[in-house]
Amino acid sequence: TVRCTVKATLKQIADDCGLSISTVSRVVTGKGYVSSDARAQIEASIARLSYTKKERPQVVLKDASSLVMVLVGGIRSSLASKMVELLVQELELKQMRAFIAISEFNPEKELEFLRYAADNHFFGVFAMTLSETPENLAYLRTYPIPITLVNRYLPSLETDYLCADYYRMGYVGAEYLIRHGHKKIAFVGGSPTSPVTEDKLTGFQDCVRAHNLELRPEWCFHVNRMIYENGAQVVSALLALEERPTAIVSSNDISVGILNELIQHGIRVPEDISLFTCEDSNLTATCLIPITSMTLEMSRIAHDAVKLLIRRRRQPYAPRHFLIYTPRLVERSSVKTVV
Repeated sequence: TVRCTVKATLKQIADDCGLSISTVSRVVTGKGYVSSDARAQIEASIARLSYTKKERPQVVLKDASSLVMVLVGGIRSSLASKMVELLVQELELKQMRAFIAISEFNPEKELEFLRYAADNHFFGVFAMTLSETPENLAYLRTYPIPITLVNRYLPSLETDYLCADYYRMGYVGAEYLIRHGHKKIAFVGGSPTSPVTEDKLTGFQDCVRAHNLELRPEWCFHVNRMIYENGAQVVSALLALEERPTAIVSSNDISVGILNELIQHGIRVPEDISLFTCEDSNLTATCLIPITSMTLEMSRIAHDAVKLLIRRRRQPYAPRHFLIYTPRLVERSSVKTVV
């Protein structure tokens, strides 16, 4: 990592090359993504103005050998916060310590945290959120410490991971509603580029096609984050439809947000719209109308994740492990049988 050591400021460099101070800072400090064109401009300005650079001393943690970074995008999801809690507990049982890093789903922050863990010789990393950017992938392909993906996977990255059978979640959700007489079913998922959302949607679509039902593009909703607050966004789009579905397959805390928003608009669940969620939680189990769900034994995933990370540390060149967990159906009162 380098920094400027001369009299001028970052602003003078930015003015010279016509870029923002934050972009110049990323090049000067070596932290964060900068396009190759912008980097070339900034380096040309530094050379033109006769700046010199010197190494910045690294801040190294003392005794980080028992530290495990838990990298998570955010903890507003009850599922994410529960998994973090379980991972911390499992690490403590092994006399290890957790370092919680919240990236706010920012790829640059993810890369900074990953570098911090590697530079300080952490025992390893659990990544619950990881962006599939070229910079992240290039760095991770030669990552010097063990990394295990939890409830996440990246198709283009060869690493250990543990996650649910997301395809089955989408398929079973659609199949359950179809068995109860529904033919007009909507799907609610996260970012369309997310492998998790892709798997759920593919399972959902395959089931609908297998029953010769219509897949309506306007009945497929995507949001950036599957959190409670974004339920209002889905219901707003739902209410704008000329023809509404009679049932919804959703996931995570947004399912409860959708439920409450529907009720606020005078739409009854399940009498008017039935609701199925792919991922169970305390919220979906205890809300006003408990939601039929797919559930996983999260404590087992956390236990296996710690075991897998320790094994990878001891056997860095062993074959990769991909652990897929089969979810279990929990029937509640959010689905109506259509005659």
